[in-house]
Amino acid sequence: MADCTYTHDPRRGDGAGQAGGEAADAERDRLAEQWICPHEAYGDTDRCLFHLSPEERAERDVDDEAVRDAFVEKIHGDGRREKEFVGAHLGTLDLDFQVAEGPTRYPLDLRDATVEELSLTRAWLRHPLRLDGATVGTLTLREAHLIDGLSARGATITGEVNAYEVEFTGDARFDDATFESRANFSEADFDDDVSFAGAVFQAEADFRGAEFHGSSNLLDDNTSFAGATFQAAARFGQAAFEVTDFREVEFRAVADFEQAEFDGAVEFNGATFADEADFDETRFCGDTDFDDAGFAGAAVFRGAEFEGEANVLEDDCTFERVTFEGDANFRNAVFRFVDFADAHFQGHAMFEESQYDRDVTFSGCTFDGEVDFDETRFDGDADFGAVDFRGPAVFRGAEFTGEANHLEDNVTFEGARFHESADFDRASFTTANFEDVSFGGIADFRECTFEDRVDFLATSLDRETYVDMTDAELAEGTIEQPEDEWMRYDLTQATLGDVSLTGPGSDRHLLQYFRFCETDFDGFDFSNHLSSLERNGWVLHEFDENDADFDYAVEMTPDATEVTYLNAKNAASARGNQKAAGEFRVKRQHFARKKDLSMALDDEEDFTLGERVVKLSKVVENYFLGLTCGYGHRLGRVILLFALAPFPFGVLFTFGGPAFKIGGLDQLSSVTELASPGGLQTLYSNVYFAYTSYTTVGYGDFSPVGPGSRFFAISEAFIVVVFSGLVLYALIKRSEQ
Repeated sequence: MADCTYTHDPRRGDGAGQAGGEAADAERDRLAEQWICPHEAYGDTDRCLFHLSPEERAERDVDDEAVRDAFVEKIHGDGRREKEFVGAHLGTLDLDFQVAEGPTRYPLDLRDATVEELSLTRAWLRHPLRLDGATVGTLTLREAHLIDGLSARGATITGEVNAYEVEFTGDARFDDATFESRANFSEADFDDDVSFAGAVFQAEADFRGAEFHGSSNLLDDNTSFAGATFQAAARFGQAAFEVTDFREVEFRAVADFEQAEFDGAVEFNGATFADEADFDETRFCGDTDFDDAGFAGAAVFRGAEFEGEANVLEDDCTFERVTFEGDANFRNAVFRFVDFADAHFQGHAMFEESQYDRDVTFSGCTFDGEVDFDETRFDGDADFGAVDFRGPAVFRGAEFTGEANHLEDNVTFEGARFHESADFDRASFTTANFEDVSFGGIADFRECTFEDRVDFLATSLDRETYVDMTDAELAEGTIEQPEDEWMRYDLTQATLGDVSLTGPGSDRHLLQYFRFCETDFDGFDFSNHLSSLERNGWVLHEFDENDADFDYAVEMTPDATEVTYLNAKNAASARGNQKAAGEFRVKRQHFARKKDLSMALDDEEDFTLGERVVKLSKVVENYFLGLTCGYGHRLGRVILLFALAPFPFGVLFTFGGPAFKIGGLDQLSSVTELASPGGLQTLYSNVYFAYTSYTTVGYGDFSPVGPGSRFFAISEAFIVVVFSGLVLYALIKRSEQ
């Protein structure tokens, strides 16, 4: 056997591992110096058949078939050394349909070899195949069975790789390999550990339908693409993974993981996606980590499921500090614990109809474009604290039904900033925190439901705005006004429960910043605002509008205002606050009169003449009750009127002339006669007659003579009955208070 010494390139892998550093380089140099070709020299050369150059083979009429036959013969040998072909230069090595199995399982060692074409279509290879550092042209493993694994660390494959439905029963190692042409591993089956760590795919890499089973419990020993570079499309659609490592992977083109399934933990920490990343309907059964990843193109996670295995938020599914430069689509996605803290969404963020079964945090996130949480369901606590919403934020119909097991509130937006519109239309909450929130557009909370509690302390950003709570239901909580630039809250047709309205300093004008229009005060305590209401004449319906472009759901008509005060009266009465109830009743009757008068005089109303007369009669009746006794709540006024009512009749009897003459009494012709003692006596006598008629005492010393005096004497008897009833009515109302 001739000396066929092989000079090893220390820059390539030696098949013994990929440990870096000077120690590994020195070991590879040592092995290179010691390695000697085990095969016999061929003919007149000092090298074996496998180490002849193509030119030398051509000179000796040695074709690829002869080399292949010799190679197969060596495979079936029983020696270890005869299966070593380190540094060999082979042409087409066609082992299709071969059952390559020798009496021993020593590796077929092709480290640093050059193979123009290696084909193992449907072959059964029962020896470990080592291609570390090798240069291979076309590599065909279609439907092959590699029983003891394949190692191609640092290999360069210049031609196409066809590994369709290949089965790797042992480990598959492609660390730092370079694939210059298309690499097709679709529907490949990796039964043991597999690694493409540091590999470079210069053309399309196709792993669709592949199965990465692995067996290790350690993340970096199962399936690894850590540090790999995909310069063209990477396709992993419908692939199945166990524990998988994609840390620091660089996807320079489309990354397709549609309908893939990760049964174990997976890490994409620091991965970069230059083009679209498609995770549609992907299922993440284990812990999932995308921390510090970057998506330059669209990130599509429609219908993805993040089940996780951890019991704490930070170990389940995380997207912390991820940058989404393009659109991010998580529509219909399902999460358990998930963390998007400090993520940056530069495009449109779509979370419509997504579902969060456990806690979720978006704290510190930045949304440059529109973010859409339409119909999203949060079954755990949700944290949107200090989020910067620079575009429109949409939470229409979202459900926040957490139980506050982790956060203080089921959902918190504390410190969040909404630069554009914030749309929470028809959203439902249990407990919610909107303290220190800033709004730059209309904050739409129409038809929202706050079942337990909500706390608001909102400010405006750079422009005047509204918090629209039309038709909302607030069971309990606080709405606090900031120190400067008080916010306007539209509570039209809202249901206001045990909610505390507060502001810094004096609250005299506080209620004017809340639009009460047909508001239902179900449990609201007006006793907290009695002093303010008394100073402002018990006015609820006046609202301090600003210049914001805002349309109210209901115009503040007399009809709507009447309903508002009726609801306020009922609420105050239910809490035993009869003072407030009475005052609101007065206000209600005042606007009921305005409503009836407006309807009676409105030509557009389809009323008959009789109906209009009835309306006008109600107006008169209402006006009379208000003027005389304040609808039963002005006892002092009605007593004063009761006491003074006869006096005008006495004046009429004194100065009215013959028509109002009282028999036995004189009359005066001018007011100047009152300056005389006789004139005052005449006035006193006529007033005396008016009071005796009014009180129906009727001493009989005087009697009416003129027709006018007779009519008014009888009228006084009727009037005293009316005023007596009004006094009694007012006394009863006073006792109720």
